[in-house]
Amino acid sequence: MNLDNLKAVARRLGRRLVEYGELKREYEVTRVSYSNRNSIILFKVSGLDNVVLYSNLFTTRRDIVSLLGLPTVEDAYYAIKKAQQKTPVLEYVDFSERFVEAEVDLSKLPFLKYYREDGGYYLTSSIYIACYEEICNSSYHRTMYLGKNKAVLRIVPRHLHYILAKYFERGKDAPVAMVLGLDSYHEIAAATSPPLGVFEVRVGANLGGDHRVVKTPKYGIPVPASASIVVEGVISRDERAFEGSFVDILMLVDEVREQPVFVAENVYFSKDQPVLVHAIVPGLWEHQLLMGFPREAEIYVELKRVVPCVKAVRLTEGGSSWLHGIISVSRECSEGDAKLAALVAISAHPSIKHVVVVDEDIDVDDPFMVEWAIATRMKGGSDIEVLRDVRGSTLEPRGKGGIGDKVIVLAIAPRSEPYEKYRRVGIP
Repeated sequence: MNLDNLKAVARRLGRRLVEYGELKREYEVTRVSYSNRNSIILFKVSGLDNVVLYSNLFTTRRDIVSLLGLPTVEDAYYAIKKAQQKTPVLEYVDFSERFVEAEVDLSKLPFLKYYREDGGYYLTSSIYIACYEEICNSSYHRTMYLGKNKAVLRIVPRHLHYILAKYFERGKDAPVAMVLGLDSYHEIAAATSPPLGVFEVRVGANLGGDHRVVKTPKYGIPVPASASIVVEGVISRDERAFEGSFVDILMLVDEVREQPVFVAENVYFSKDQPVLVHAIVPGLWEHQLLMGFPREAEIYVELKRVVPCVKAVRLTEGGSSWLHGIISVSRECSEGDAKLAALVAISAHPSIKHVVVVDEDIDVDDPFMVEWAIATRMKGGSDIEVLRDVRGSTLEPRGKGGIGDKVIVLAIAPRSEPYEKYRRVGIP
């Protein structure tokens, strides 16, 4: 991503770019981003003259829909799903045409402290690309600064974890490329969770991102040519360090854990100057949308396959686009269909904690209307289901080891009674 690309994206989204000059590494980015939701902010931090940072690129679903050039949110859901299934034509270009080698010194990268509760300085848009035999993966992993050539990253048991385990079983460190400053399509793709073996770089190319790919000089790891910074190195099989504390997507303080250490061996900067890096403020809108929107897509596509009378689905901002889901169904949906829809949503996104099903006359984007439906159409004794001790999100504070309760609330008008009894009167 370079400045011209960012300006083009801003025009496509109809968003304003605001330059804030130099901001402090501690907390100031969070304050400025929070108070400027409607603007994309550009800024620098002291000591990094050749790096420009930006934040607030995605603050509503409409931003992602507009970036993809589609008319509706539902079209965007299907586009993300289709991008995971189609094989693009990638063009491999020479690494030296795009990048120049720099000193191995991670202190020259924009590690920031976003909250007073943070246990260190972090990269929040750091994407790690790794391959094992024919399997490649690209995914976000927050990265905490340790020293000039070392950092520690949070890894959960997903695809990168699988690849690392394969190397570690052979007694080897795992070669990886930590990438910063990808174009927006590849950033969205890295936030998706396709099946193992579907390379997110291909997904990003299908969504509209740069089809050009380079291979890193030492390990030959395929990286989008649009990257601003590439750090080649290994994730150590032996060395671990404490990572955290860190403010997570729920705006809660995630615990301190021992995690694998990333050892940087080579650093490369894009020849496009200044280089651009995305500063994703933890817990705010971009964090929620990048994590939540691809899960909404998974839920919606699966719901329409199993329960065609579903009209809309949302992971709500109040639930940090992670724990709370709202499903809208048509009047043709029976109570049994509505309950099945909630179960399908839980299956498609196991981290979900509470699901509310409403009729299609309720705006799923209006919390007031959803609450009104609960107040007028739900009967506690028959319309609430509790699923106890089910696998869920490890972030959920009331769970233990990722095991907790899930609640289904059917806030739809009873199908056995006249709808007029439950119709909300409009303002004349």
